[in-house]
Amino acid sequence: MSNQHRITCCRAFLVALVTLGPVGAAPAVHSDLTGCDDGLLAVWPIPQEITSTGGQVSLKGAVTIVPNNFTDSATIYTVTELVDAAGGNAVVASKPSGKGTHIFIGTEAAAGVPVAAAKALTGNSATGLDADGYVLAVGTYEKLPSIVLNGIDTRGTFYAAQTLRQLVDGDRIPSVKVRDWPLMSIRGSIEGFYGVPWSHEARLDQFVFYGKHKMNTYVYTPKDDSLLRSEWRTLYSGDELTDLEELVDTANANHVDFTYALSPGLDICYSSDDDFNATVAKFSQLRDYGVSSFYVALDDISLVFHCDADTAKWPKTDNDEWIADAQAYYLNRVQTEFILPNNLENLMTVPTNYAGSGTTPYKTEFGTKLNKDIRVQWTGEGVFSDNITVDSILTADASYITDNLFIWDNFPVNDANRDSLFLNPLTKRATDLYKNLIGFTSNPMQQAYASMPALANYADYTWNGPSNTTVHNAILAIVDLNINWPYQSPQVYAPELSADIAAFWAARKAGTSDGIKALTDRLALIKTLPDVLPTMAMKGFAADVAPWATVAMQWANACQHLIAMLEALDSKDQTTADNEFSCANECVNKTKAKTVDDRNSSGVDLPKSIVPITGNGAFDKFLANATAIYNV
Repeated sequence: MSNQHRITCCRAFLVALVTLGPVGAAPAVHSDLTGCDDGLLAVWPIPQEITSTGGQVSLKGAVTIVPNNFTDSATIYTVTELVDAAGGNAVVASKPSGKGTHIFIGTEAAAGVPVAAAKALTGNSATGLDADGYVLAVGTYEKLPSIVLNGIDTRGTFYAAQTLRQLVDGDRIPSVKVRDWPLMSIRGSIEGFYGVPWSHEARLDQFVFYGKHKMNTYVYTPKDDSLLRSEWRTLYSGDELTDLEELVDTANANHVDFTYALSPGLDICYSSDDDFNATVAKFSQLRDYGVSSFYVALDDISLVFHCDADTAKWPKTDNDEWIADAQAYYLNRVQTEFILPNNLENLMTVPTNYAGSGTTPYKTEFGTKLNKDIRVQWTGEGVFSDNITVDSILTADASYITDNLFIWDNFPVNDANRDSLFLNPLTKRATDLYKNLIGFTSNPMQQAYASMPALANYADYTWNGPSNTTVHNAILAIVDLNINWPYQSPQVYAPELSADIAAFWAARKAGTSDGIKALTDRLALIKTLPDVLPTMAMKGFAADVAPWATVAMQWANACQHLIAMLEALDSKDQTTADNEFSCANECVNKTKAKTVDDRNSSGVDLPKSIVPITGNGAFDKFLANATAIYNV
């Protein structure tokens, strides 16, 4: 996978970010999403098979929606809303009306008209597709203009509706045949960072975003939520319980598996019935509110025992097999005594030794003793993995002795660099990893909305491949300024800005004007970011990046003054040069203000305690070079 391959993917999803809008917004129309250079219909993630068959079906007038024993309200709502937004009059009925456009909705198991229509219009129905797969067809069925949403399961049918939503072009749908399925079964995020957790509202918006982008997994495990870690035995109550109930309901409505992850490793007694029962009690409380997916996180803890009973049961040896035995014992009890009897999704875990593909005594013992149905997370060759290869996955599979490995990808998380945004595109993940693992969860940034471009990259990557499109210049500019992930080798800093700066210096050295305009145009664009970004439909993204947009504007001002200073020096106008240099430094000083909130490890909020950094490696070097010329 080339960097350009993923950069164009990032741009494609930034279009979706701009147009999808917040919870409750009207569906985006096809005209908002066009721009593919290859002429393909703009659907994200790109379907495995999509063919235009010519013609179109109108959504004006009466449109009869016929669910075939299909009761998923989210799917029916999506279809009804897109019809109404297109100017039609959607009516949900138990049978065809015989007039106007008909939309047939149903799963493969329910058979009936959706399956028959899918076969008639595409030659096949959803039969044989992997979970979450679907067939969508637009054409004429039984002499009626028809749209068919036929999913292999309920979630697949919901995803068919999401594809249909993107195909709306004004008041009509182009005639197409779509047969689509995901490459990976786990596709989503793990809120697993340190610092300020996402807000309640941001999480709700995340679930809507995931549903629209066909992501099916969210793991709830913010490190600084005390009821997950230091107070893990304490049950929820009051507003916290009310909020969790709303989160679970919203996730379920958007067909996102809300996975609740407990982190008991700071003080657990692995052999203790009391601690096992405390685990089950906590999980049962969440199960009562609709959670069916659970996770035990054993990351970032010391390899020590916390009770005499564990020491007696698993005597320490010269390697780490004893702690692996204890952890596997506890996890296996959760799987066999809680998960299985309650018909829940198989347990997930991240082991204490979660990075590196090579064999260790801990990994071998952990994998040997662990129930083979338990799904295991791994971060790659490092805690932060610049690249992930098939060979690395195969070695890790063997080291952990599992067929249920999936990746906790510590990208674009910024808890180790809280002064920065990482808007880099997803790169260096081999295109065929899906053949040897069950999925990815991205560990995002503390800024939930600013994480959406990367999450959309993951949605595309775990479903299918990207294509080209264009996006708003302001968003491209803010993305470029925050391409600076420090775990990438070689590290890249604001590549577009850096290229324009290099061209500026080359032109100045050559005594020509070529290359100067690009930088001046870019600086003018950057100055507009605080005003332009809030006009986006996705207001949360603009709010997340606002401190960095302001700093970018201040740097752009500074650079404009520095360019004016250089021009004054060239004209032997020292007075103007002095004034411009002074103004530049005033702007630079403004970039040093603390404007970003934080939270310490004790859970204490620290308002406006972080200086946001943007365009590092570019702006600062331009300042240094210009200053050196001024000081000559």
